[in-house]
Amino acid sequence: MQISMQNRQRTYPVNQKNLLRWARQILSLQKLDHAEMGIILVNNRQIRVYNRDYRKKDQPTDVLSFPMREGVGGELHPDFLGDVMISLERSAEEAILYGRSRREQLLILLIHGVLHLLGYDHERSPKEERRMQRRERLLFKRIYHQG
Repeated sequence: MQISMQNRQRTYPVNQKNLLRWARQILSLQKLDHAEMGIILVNNRQIRVYNRDYRKKDQPTDVLSFPMREGVGGELHPDFLGDVMISLERSAEEAILYGRSRREQLLILLIHGVLHLLGYDHERSPKEERRMQRRERLLFKRIYHQG
């Protein structure tokens, strides 16, 4: 299992060891012990550019996923799942909004992003949304309560 991490922001401190451990746990629970992925940490300004360019939504968002298994060439390196980009600024805002700790919110966003890399898509249908939400809750319970 190989996970790379880039922290492209400086305002919000983050425990990168926790993030890497969580990512390993998510992949392991999904039975993807040979998978590779990247985690990119940014601020709202940075993620807004990607959200505008890739999703045509000119606003900051909390998490974006860039799956590599989809589209042309996805089969060339099937173990490389892609990248998850998280706005730590937005994550901190949402933690306050939803009454969660920053740690909880960050894990929720990481799980959400990784599931998108694996083909889960809550925007496809209400049934798929429920399927994704069930998996998110299960992964969160298994990982967060381990410490």
